[in-house]
Amino acid sequence: MSKVSKPLPLFRLPTLLLTKIIRYMDLQEILLISLASKKSGFIMRSLLPRNWFNLKLLFYIKETEIVLGAKGPWAPVRVKYENGGDLFKLQITQRLENVFYQWAGPQLQDPVKLLLTHFATVFNPTISIYFGDICNQEFVMDVLPLLKQLNLSVKVLKFWDAQISPETYKYVLDEYREVSELWLFCKISSDFEYRAGPDFRVDNFRVGEGHWMHLEDFVNCKEVAVYNHHQHKQPKYANLEEPRALIRKWIESECQLELFTVSSFPDKFDFRLVLQGQGLRTIEQTFSSHSVEIIRRSDGKKALVTCKWGFFELKVID
Repeated sequence: MSKVSKPLPLFRLPTLLLTKIIRYMDLQEILLISLASKKSGFIMRSLLPRNWFNLKLLFYIKETEIVLGAKGPWAPVRVKYENGGDLFKLQITQRLENVFYQWAGPQLQDPVKLLLTHFATVFNPTISIYFGDICNQEFVMDVLPLLKQLNLSVKVLKFWDAQISPETYKYVLDEYREVSELWLFCKISSDFEYRAGPDFRVDNFRVGEGHWMHLEDFVNCKEVAVYNHHQHKQPKYANLEEPRALIRKWIESECQLELFTVSSFPDKFDFRLVLQGQGLRTIEQTFSSHSVEIIRRSDGKKALVTCKWGFFELKVID
């Protein structure tokens, strides 16, 4: 009779050796070991490199997935979503769809919150989260405060047809004013009002219903795109002083704005009227388009302002 090998007491090995062993594991193996117990989770956290991990969460009816990625040689781990009727499930599987580990709950936010809490404890990933048409107000406001509570760094936050209230819309603008990307493509009431301060510094800010925006408030973003998807009849930028104030603010301040576009489609707002009487040097003028060059006073940087039927653009060119 052959002797049975004793299991390797992995966590009794020296820390330096453990760290080297982990580098040869798959990321899924690391995740599964961390899920064995609270103790194993904290041990794995102490062994893993800091600031190496990212977590992408997509919540759409046709596509819901959660992906843990990392720098270096580790392949990403995908967490499968399953709506089982009575339970919403997030699970880690192998190729034959056998379940290794599963989070479950009567509402989708229940397993999502459990997963986020564990991933924050072990991996401390940066977050990219997409709230789509599967998301309601309750789900969004269960998840977003938890991200703050867990002190997770949100890099990308996008809403596309998610059902949120004006209060939540304002919460997002207040709390996520310095993320890399913020997209708000969800309905908002025609009477919604908001003023952004100089600390609103999103790198890439896109708004599907920008009727509420005072354009000059967002000069400290790098790129801004504003649309009128649901055809609000009186967007703020329909007042000629709004785009004019944006132009003046860029000329007179040291803002980081590089590109600002506004589209009023399908409404035919005539942005060409913005440039009338402003004393700016005309670069090009046609029946449908007017372009002028503006120069910033502080550093001589140049930008091109193009105004058309239904379209306005301020773009830094030098």
